[in-house]
Amino acid sequence: MELAAIDADADLPGAAFAGGWHLASTDPAFGGLSGLAVRADGALLAITDRGAFVVIELRDGIPASARLAPMGLETADDKTARDAEGLALHEELALVSFEHRHRVLAFALGRCGAAARGAPVAAFGAAVSGLSRALAANGGAEGLAVTPGGALLLGLETNDDGLPLAQLTEAGTAAVSTRIAPRGRPVLTGLDATATTLYAVLRDYLPGVGNHIEVLAMPLGPGGPAASKVRRVLRLAPRHGTDNFEGIALSRRADGSLRLWLVADDNFSHRQRTLLYAFNLGDDPQPSP
Repeated sequence: MELAAIDADADLPGAAFAGGWHLASTDPAFGGLSGLAVRADGALLAITDRGAFVVIELRDGIPASARLAPMGLETADDKTARDAEGLALHEELALVSFEHRHRVLAFALGRCGAAARGAPVAAFGAAVSGLSRALAANGGAEGLAVTPGGALLLGLETNDDGLPLAQLTEAGTAAVSTRIAPRGRPVLTGLDATATTLYAVLRDYLPGVGNHIEVLAMPLGPGGPAASKVRRVLRLAPRHGTDNFEGIALSRRADGSLRLWLVADDNFSHRQRTLLYAFNLGDDPQPSP
């Protein structure tokens, strides 16, 4: 799959398109891929908004097969408890943020595999300190990332005088730590980080038109991201071939450069697609002062 009508300077100022794939399966449980991470063995790990893990095996950098396993959740029969959205890997733990019942769970996948049960990390509910209003049921922690200092950052899917990034506190609550300046109507849908840079996915959906997608980079230190120093990595419009991109993941290539992965949530709808795109970034792009 190729991107159409791309202006490399305007649309890919910090990236080079490496490949795109439409993922599909006859298994009705496959779909809704909302969070993405890269495992230590190079495979992609995704989560679905119906509460499942999906491992996507790569062969020569190309998706080759996938395996799906339901998450071990405390109330697996409750749909509002299964809406997994954000994913971050920390050592052998998979950290997953959920909407509707706003919380973060940890799964010891490295030790227990598909049998891992979700252990509570935080249950912050709809109240996030620093927001002007309570979180909507479907407007919670779409993105999740770990800072160099070990803190958990939440990318909230709401526009509240900017795009809020929150941080979990030791008490298990959440508080807005910074905001990306307003950029029109987009909301945050995904986060991932290297040791020095936080990457954020922004989505702006226009009914009858489609999805506009932007990826931003900003410096990241132990104290958190410098949201005032953002740099555009890429921008995709419906004419380029977009869908509902929500998951983002970063990995190192053999030459030390970065590969950025984006995955689209098809919402289990036949009118949408599960797309997986790959971009090469070279070195960590540093935002302009």
